Amino acid sequence: MLKTIILLTHTVQQQRPLANLLREYNPDLAFCSALRAQDLAAIAPEILRDARLVCFANDIPVSEKFLLQLGHGAYKFHIAPLQYPGLPPAPDEIDGDARCFSAIAQSMTVWPDSKTVVGLETLTIPEGTALAERERMVFARLAHLFWRMSPLIACEATELPGVIDPGDSQRPSLAMMN
Repeated sequence: MLKTIILLTHTVQQQRPLANLLREYNPDLAFCSALRAQDLAAIAPEILRDARLVCFANDIPVSEKFLLQLGHGAYKFHIAPLQYPGLPPAPDEIDGDARCFSAIAQSMTVWPDSKTVVGLETLTIPEGTALAERERMVFARLAHLFWRMSPLIACEATELPGVIDPGDSQRPSLAMMN
């Protein structure tokens, strides 16, 4: 049974709002907070058996040993400057000033070929948008994806369903992305 969510975030200020949102769907959840790999290593193995890792806007690597100990999987919420995750970027996505971004929720596994996109939202930044506004818009899209998926994260004890499987080579439909 899912008892604990381990929140691995970029900042400590992100911990409480994310935990409060998940607690709305499952008030019995316990939470462990982490910002670094050392924080993850300090979590007792008996907690990991009934836990799920949720990595939100944090790019630190998570060890294979840690992932294998988790009883309910691991999911990473991140941003990528491309429209279709899992496919090579389009020529206009390669430049340093990409206008299309994807907020992605993806399974974290020991085997790179088996990572599955379980949530996806895209965003096109209007031309001429200032950098600070661009960052705010992109982060807001990532937060919206987390909010939309929070009932599944907090309550689903099995693997979350994929919207793009690792072997898919076709572009996702509009319904999948938003």
